Amino acid sequence: MYKRVLALIAVIMILTLTITGCASIVGNNDSVQESGREDDDGVVVSDFIVTEVGSYDSADTAVVVSVDSETGYITFLNMAIGRQYTLSYDGTTYVRNKYEEPMAMSQIRAGDIVDVTFLKSKKKLTSIQISPRSWVYNDVGNYNLGGINKTATIGSTTYSLPDNVVVLSDGERKEVMDVVNKDVLTISGVDHTICSIRVEKGHGYLRLSNDQALIGGWIEIGSTVVAQITENMLLTVPEGTYQVLLSNGNASCTKDVIVERDREVILNVGDLEIVKDKTGKILFSIEPNDAEVRIDGEKVDISKDVELSYGIHRIQLKADGYQTMTKYIQVGSEYASLSFTMEEGAEGNESSTNDSVSEKVENAVTGNQVYIDAPRGVEAYMDGSYLGILPVNFAKVTGGHTISLRKTGYQSKSYTIYLYDDGKDITYSFVDLEVDNTVTGNGNGSNTSTGSTSSASTGTTSSGNSVSGNG
Repeated sequence: MYKRVLALIAVIMILTLTITGCASIVGNNDSVQESGREDDDGVVVSDFIVTEVGSYDSADTAVVVSVDSETGYITFLNMAIGRQYTLSYDGTTYVRNKYEEPMAMSQIRAGDIVDVTFLKSKKKLTSIQISPRSWVYNDVGNYNLGGINKTATIGSTTYSLPDNVVVLSDGERKEVMDVVNKDVLTISGVDHTICSIRVEKGHGYLRLSNDQALIGGWIEIGSTVVAQITENMLLTVPEGTYQVLLSNGNASCTKDVIVERDREVILNVGDLEIVKDKTGKILFSIEPNDAEVRIDGEKVDISKDVELSYGIHRIQLKADGYQTMTKYIQVGSEYASLSFTMEEGAEGNESSTNDSVSEKVENAVTGNQVYIDAPRGVEAYMDGSYLGILPVNFAKVTGGHTISLRKTGYQSKSYTIYLYDDGKDITYSFVDLEVDNTVTGNGNGSNTSTGSTSSASTGTTSSGNSVSGNG
């Protein structure tokens, strides 16, 4: 009898312990228990490990850094502490979009912001969902990543831009400085914080050879880049296929070119055509009709045809209650018409969408200097204009600028720097260029050389035949 009592007591104790333990396990649809703790990686960890499909002991909101479908591993960045971790996944991992609908793991892309659950001890991903809190802007071209106090703007909206933001290009982790203003981006974030930047369309480089007759003239690359031609210039151009128009007075030529990401194109313009005193008459239609119109700096009367020489001209429109508009037009026929509609807004605000020409008068020249001291012996360019062989220094001009580095036999590289009137000199030191092992042809007698990216450290509307409006 005594032994039966002891056995009964033992059974009751075992059942009590079992019930208590099960009540503490995290289930498939349960949140992590309140008694969970934060580990050194900043993720929530419960005190129990379970092996049931969909069960987990840890949860996190993170940025996807990379997905390796061949090995079944995915790497995340915890934005709160800036620490990366890698988890395995398989067919048992739940994958959902932000609306709780099923999706395939192949639809998860680097740069996505996700909510994840996993078994920390096994480094096993149990579920992944595009975070309902996240937002995404695709095909972004109107941005500024150099706001003061670690901010950035997308259109007219300002966001926080933390130091550990995930920047990705061709599947590789980059720095904000590696993004130039010609790149097209996908930007993701939570609330008013940018968490990831993915370069969808990058840039390449274009140089001119045998261009002596064009120095001081103009180059127009599609509707994307318009710049004044200077000696030994190097232009940063969005990747794509373009018709390039070049002109200087009576000399002009047209070329077709393909610009590939991180590659340099050398365009031979030695066969340009000398046009003898050709002009075209342009009929302008401007809204509002009382706007002041200046072409190449000279005020013109648009109540009648305006006669212009063949080539590229700069037109500026000003009117009370409207934003100042700056455009570039290509004249290539005897008669044509061209129309513009100005945007309402404060006078003096620039509404030109063509940011490829450096308008120095719009930026403040400070009394300070910018120094670039490395890598030594490399050609340096700012906004396409030649600076010299490093090390160099130049006057500090506020705003964003593209610094390009080039050396024969090496891969060209560009960075974006943002300069402020803070009363201080600033020094930049960039990493060495990588050796270029590939040289290929690109038509018109041009050459291209493959380039790649690397990290940097710092010390501190128109109508008419052959006439195009650019902005």
